[in-house]
Amino acid sequence: MRTNKQFADFVAKLSEKDDTFEISKRAFLCLAGTYRFGEVRIYYCVERPKYQEERVEHEVKFHLEIGAIDEKMTYVMERTTGEDGLMRFTVVGLKGARQWTDDEKADLEMMLTVYMWHIARYRLINLVEMSATTDYMTKLPNTNGFLDYAEQLDKTNTLVSFNSFYFNLKGFGLVNLKYGKPNADEILKKYTTKVKKFLLEDEMVARLGGDNFVALVHKERTREFLSFIEQVIVHIDINEHKQRVEIPAYTGVFEIGESLQDLGDIISQCSIALNTAKNITKKPYMFVTEEMNKKAIQDKEIRSHFKEALQNGEFKVYYQPKVETDEYRIVGAEALVRWVRDGEVISPGKFIPLIEADGSVCELDLYMLAQVCNDIRIWLSEGVEPVRTSVNMSRKHLANPDFPDQIIGMIDEFGIDHKYIEIELTETASDEEQGLLNTFMTKMREQGIKTAIDDFGTGVSSFAILRSFPVDVLKVDKSFIDSEFVGDNDAIVISNIVKMANELNLEVITEGVERWKQVIFLRQIGCKLIQGYLFDKPMPYADFTERLKMKKYDKKNIKDY
Repeated sequence: MRTNKQFADFVAKLSEKDDTFEISKRAFLCLAGTYRFGEVRIYYCVERPKYQEERVEHEVKFHLEIGAIDEKMTYVMERTTGEDGLMRFTVVGLKGARQWTDDEKADLEMMLTVYMWHIARYRLINLVEMSATTDYMTKLPNTNGFLDYAEQLDKTNTLVSFNSFYFNLKGFGLVNLKYGKPNADEILKKYTTKVKKFLLEDEMVARLGGDNFVALVHKERTREFLSFIEQVIVHIDINEHKQRVEIPAYTGVFEIGESLQDLGDIISQCSIALNTAKNITKKPYMFVTEEMNKKAIQDKEIRSHFKEALQNGEFKVYYQPKVETDEYRIVGAEALVRWVRDGEVISPGKFIPLIEADGSVCELDLYMLAQVCNDIRIWLSEGVEPVRTSVNMSRKHLANPDFPDQIIGMIDEFGIDHKYIEIELTETASDEEQGLLNTFMTKMREQGIKTAIDDFGTGVSSFAILRSFPVDVLKVDKSFIDSEFVGDNDAIVISNIVKMANELNLEVITEGVERWKQVIFLRQIGCKLIQGYLFDKPMPYADFTERLKMKKYDKKNIKDY
């Protein structure tokens, strides 16, 4: 029978900080003589049907070298784990030893149970340590793991022989929607396996989170890696059917040089180039430049001031009239945002893409709607007849199920008729977005709020919108009439857009009108509404109030812009 001291020694040995195999062996030796066993075997298996390459199967034998063993004298304990797995412990007795009594078997079970908790504790410690440098799902290094490796290269003066690549998987959110998250995770793991196979032994790739990755690749293999990463193809079995999945990527490249001062720049510099590729040039890859760095500093400053500017009312509504082509009456307006800071007007082109990227644009959109509603309420109270005003909304709102109610609630809060507001969105690309857009437009129509599609004719979904969506207004992109003379192809396209819109009883308005020749052409093809610098640039509230009182333009006073 065991003594408390023997068991205490067993537990104490398991607590030692040493090689786990030797710790276990020494611990079992504390009890082996008393309980007459010469070997302990541990079998561990985890089964995950959905992720078969994650199946773990492992067996360890602790041969205690205190005598020959008898395979016929065994005690087995099995336990399931929280990971759909099994642990089987087998204690093998010494040759010629007497069989264990029931009390001794109970002691052996206690010994194995304590040891199982030791294994769990050890695994937990390892997981915690690993999680500091490893991405759990892909088993790639994470940001810390990447920087640790870069530091090792830096200490051996070999880091300068590498370039760093920050790449973002293009449209991977749609992969999640199409195949479901479990399959998308499997696709991501297959993707990372392919990338790892492409790399040389001393090159590396890390997952920064989501669908963002960073790699260190030898400089002479830069073009080869960019060509590879531009589009990686993986295959996955879904419902017994092999699916081919193309995964393109945007990539930013930083050429690591001797002047590198901070290892963090290896990531931050190529992320600047990635942002340029993804959000500005739309090219598969970009190398970071000094101009990009300057812009990144400016962008950071703009982002840091956005919340404060919103609270301080620095965003102003500027109105651009919409004019009908018969008598040049002002029949509508578009509300456009201008950021006025310290007396300087910041162009929307400088800040809209930034806040669109981080989602802050949704706050600004609703702020603009509130300002427009308030202006309309003031005009009505002063006896000035307002016109229907379109307010631009980001497509990011569509994912918010409360978005329609937010718009309706805000208009009603200001006590104005729904007929005075028009909600303007750009064309959508994905099937899911189109479904959300259709639902949104239907709710708006039920409430008597007009909806418009901006930049119509430039996206892939133009004719699907005409056929299926309850849209009220089409805004034809200015690119169709931008040149000095409208070309034959553009004329055919815009003529047919206007014709279809009129036959479907939709309003159609062409923006970017700057010359009378364009007005004459648009009138000839049946476009009754126009907007552009020919009549007015966007103007502040006070100036637009005067335009509303004027009601229409005198042709004699209008000159080509």
